Amino acid sequence: MYNLSDTIAAICTPTGVGSIAGIRISGKDSWSIVSKIFEVQNSELPLTHMQAQHGYIKEGDKTIDEVIVLPFKAPNSFTAEDVIEIFTHGGNQVTSMVLDLCLKNGARLAKNGEFSFRAFINGRIDLTEAEAINDLINASSSKAVFSATGILSGSLKEKVKSFHEKLLFLVTKIEGSIEFPMDVGESKKDELKKDLEKINLELKALIETSKEGQILRDGLKVSIIGAPNAGKSSLLNRLLENERAIVTNIPGTTRDTIEEKINLNGYPIVLVDTAGIRHDGKIDEAEKHGIERSKSALEKSDLALVVFDITKDDVSSIINSINGKPKILVGNKMDLISGGCHSEEPCDEESINVSRFFANAQNDSNKLDILISAKDGTNIDKLKSLIIEKIKFLSPSTINHKPSTFFINQRQKELLIQCSNSIDFAMEVINKNDPEDLIADELKKAVSKLDEISGQKVNQEIILNIFSKFCIGK
Repeated sequence: MYNLSDTIAAICTPTGVGSIAGIRISGKDSWSIVSKIFEVQNSELPLTHMQAQHGYIKEGDKTIDEVIVLPFKAPNSFTAEDVIEIFTHGGNQVTSMVLDLCLKNGARLAKNGEFSFRAFINGRIDLTEAEAINDLINASSSKAVFSATGILSGSLKEKVKSFHEKLLFLVTKIEGSIEFPMDVGESKKDELKKDLEKINLELKALIETSKEGQILRDGLKVSIIGAPNAGKSSLLNRLLENERAIVTNIPGTTRDTIEEKINLNGYPIVLVDTAGIRHDGKIDEAEKHGIERSKSALEKSDLALVVFDITKDDVSSIINSINGKPKILVGNKMDLISGGCHSEEPCDEESINVSRFFANAQNDSNKLDILISAKDGTNIDKLKSLIIEKIKFLSPSTINHKPSTFFINQRQKELLIQCSNSIDFAMEVINKNDPEDLIADELKKAVSKLDEISGQKVNQEIILNIFSKFCIGK
């Protein structure tokens, strides 16, 4: 629980050594705390709103660091309170010492998300904008950044506000016709239904963006599956451009799933390296558990990179286990083929002379998509392009959206669905010609769900849970 009467302080830049670090202080005692530890070059110059000042942080007669102080006077600050930011030289020790001085002189260490919580409580931002701040901080791709900044600029806030105003107007109109039929007149149900259909259509279009939002926030899950020694771990390392997974010639080396995130042309991808799947009797207990985890990872993935050793693997043995999951069939180890094959187009059966492999890959569903060499990197860029093409197919809105487009999160989606369901029920009431007060009741429920999205009416536990996911300095 946050105590809003306290003055809080925290380091607001990442830990580690760098050129600059920041400490943020917010609350009624901010200026008095800083005045005790900050000495300006001109001692007669007071702290002034939004005027950066150069000086020194001192503990008694000892100088800790040369700093820049930037003050903000309430309500013209992020939290709408008195706020002061101190910019020190970037180092763990010096920033800790400056923060400790702030705490010794009356501040309390801020909790996770407490600065943003105060901004929300004080009306500087609504809940959608608060969530966007966290999304922006945790964005792992340019697309996620654009989506978060779109919401942070108020686009979702304005959208929700528009729905709220339209529904509240209809509620007022309905209740007015019930209470004052002589003055207002009876409501025209056909017009009311058309208005509700139009609002609901917009609501459902917004709900549809949640899938894209999940992809941008969490990444598209791509499982790398195949038989033991097909080159799955080598492919993971090649895509990461880093030796993340252990690679050996011993079957069953990978016993557990490994997850790593990469960025492909601005789109977040979560690569999942899995244990090799085989069906012979040589599997020990540890490998058996690894295979089960591989199947579980495949089930949760959006796309499967099905990797084969083109010199020996049976295509159908693995494909039969992916249960219709979107896939890219990747023939690996083309570097082992006599004479090699490094053309832009996939090599045909005659040029690589591996009839056993292609004998099991004749129908369209088992058609090989690309030949690569994870060992020497042949066609890896082309494989990346294929992954992007699959994302376009699986989630076209994520690929084709404009920078200003935003995508809702799961919490917002669930509330919008409930809002839409109430509107659907209200239209059923209209169709049945039931009393108008039932229509108004359902539309009030819809309005209430919109209030929960913006944070005007929301359970305190939910609010605290949202802000607890923030870093301490935000």
